Amino acid sequence: MLHFKRSQLHFAACILMLSLCVTTYSFAANDKVKLNGFATLGAIYNDSDDLGFRPNLKIPGRTGLSLAPDSLIGLQANININPKWDAVVQAVYRDKLDEKAINYLDVAFLRYRLNNRLEFRGGRMNTDIYFLSEYKSVGYAYLWARPPAEFYSKVTSVSQFEGGDVLYKRSLGDGFFTAKLGYGETDTSISTTGNGLDVHFTNMLMASASYQQNNWQVRASFLDAKVDEFSADLSIIDEAIAAFPPSIWPGGPGIKERFDFVGKKQQFFGLGYRFDNDTWLLQSEIGFINSQWDIERDTVSGYVSLGYQNDGMTYFATVSAVEPTKNNLSDSVGEISPNAPAAIAAAIQSFRPIIREALEQNVTKQHTFSLGVKWMLSASLVAKLQLDHSVIADDDYALWRVYNEPEADHTVNVASLSLNWVF
Repeated sequence: MLHFKRSQLHFAACILMLSLCVTTYSFAANDKVKLNGFATLGAIYNDSDDLGFRPNLKIPGRTGLSLAPDSLIGLQANININPKWDAVVQAVYRDKLDEKAINYLDVAFLRYRLNNRLEFRGGRMNTDIYFLSEYKSVGYAYLWARPPAEFYSKVTSVSQFEGGDVLYKRSLGDGFFTAKLGYGETDTSISTTGNGLDVHFTNMLMASASYQQNNWQVRASFLDAKVDEFSADLSIIDEAIAAFPPSIWPGGPGIKERFDFVGKKQQFFGLGYRFDNDTWLLQSEIGFINSQWDIERDTVSGYVSLGYQNDGMTYFATVSAVEPTKNNLSDSVGEISPNAPAAIAAAIQSFRPIIREALEQNVTKQHTFSLGVKWMLSASLVAKLQLDHSVIADDDYALWRVYNEPEADHTVNVASLSLNWVF
């Protein structure tokens, strides 16, 4: 694991989170604290022995029958300090790659309400860049067994941040408008096709706007972040480039620039639409990732989900997909001097497989068809059954944990059954 250099902002956020936990305990004996909980007991069956299923990149992949990917339990404390100030602390225990105790604390922030329209928060908060930002762990609150992986897997890699944000809200016409602006940083532990990786993002700027009227809602979001630390060992590429002077390998510095991560921007643009008239439920989101770093490819992702609600049952179908928008998989070593000895030129060319392997760790191109049903068993308990059929193009398996190299254009079927409740 990387030992990241913690900024003053990150240190202050950690102190704030610990203080909020102590405050929650201190206030718990009176009516200023409201405690709530939520849980999911979910079983999945993945019919692939080669590719491990996971809801997102922060969770280990599983094959066969498993309770681990979807099961979780969470507790939330809402602390009313006075009419202007309150705090929220939420902890979620689930299977995850990063087992540091502090990272089971999803949310811990102080909030100040200046008036009915303007709020300020500081601490650890959710990045408000998609519909489920504030309740993605609460399976009871949304339609599917889990959010569509093609859209949500990568954006949930930065699902929390330490910093501050400001919320503006008001009535507008016949509807309600909200806008949010946030700034901070975050650490995340993810896995692509192989081992886990630690990434530190800094200078995170987030903006979102939403408008809701009667049965429909639209939203737009933006995230801009810089990569500050990355745990993958790319030293073999640096050492290779350093071994040959630019007069022999003029293309070497260009290769180094492709893999250098410090200060490289990652941007996300998202759009969403939702309609719900208590009979029909339509929800769709589309997202674009723009990356200055070749390890993370530019992609477009999205989903469309349609549900029919009747007598406590909701039947739904979803189509989701993700694919790259830019081909940056070239394993070319760049220009080699025509005066370089043949043996030297051959040695430089031998680095092509290393370059390709590094680039292929994060390639994603697939689509999934899902059918399911959600039963409202009681006011606090729902059950869900979902069947997913995923078609993965070529060798683009980055949403899965690769245990054995599968055949090209592989398909995977995942069946899910879960109980989701709030208390």
